[in-house]
Amino acid sequence: MHLSQEQLLAVRDGDAAAADLAHVAACSACAAEVARLEAVRGALAALPMERPTHDLWPAIRARIVAESSRRHLARAGWIAAAAAAVVTVVVGVRGGLEAWHEARTAHEMKALIGQSQRLERALRSLDPSGHVVSGRTAGTIVELQDHIASIDAELANKGGQGAASPELVNLWQERVRLLDALINVEATRVAYVGL
Repeated sequence: MHLSQEQLLAVRDGDAAAADLAHVAACSACAAEVARLEAVRGALAALPMERPTHDLWPAIRARIVAESSRRHLARAGWIAAAAAAVVTVVVGVRGGLEAWHEARTAHEMKALIGQSQRLERALRSLDPSGHVVSGRTAGTIVELQDHIASIDAELANKGGQGAASPELVNLWQERVRLLDALINVEATRVAYVGL
């Protein structure tokens, strides 16, 4: 049995075990193979040292840097696009919510104006003329009418500013509440005097 390629290389390089050295000394085929391996090593060592005509590393390095920069720019572009998309969505949602809120406020104000008009018609239909009122009741009626007049002045001042606002809605709510209270006082007075 002959030595393996690894054992033969170890013999050639002087790193072989004593048994392998003894085998090569006794086996002409293995000795010839060690000699051939020695000749290949010598032939390789005799080859001239080849150098590239120019250094390729700067070009390779420049290409790596350019590719890295391109990837960073592409990543930055995607991040910028994602950020722009998020901003667009946020602005769109916010705008939609604001439009919905404005529409809701306008609808609420329109309903309050209608309710106020109905209460005014109901108040005119009571016709409390000619009935006697107590000083306390008369004071309450005048106080409610003064509050309504004050709110009407604020509505006239703020109503010329355009679109419905939460402040206008609050004024109309207060006007409806005061008209309702005035109707209750007038209706109670008419009912009481009418008995």
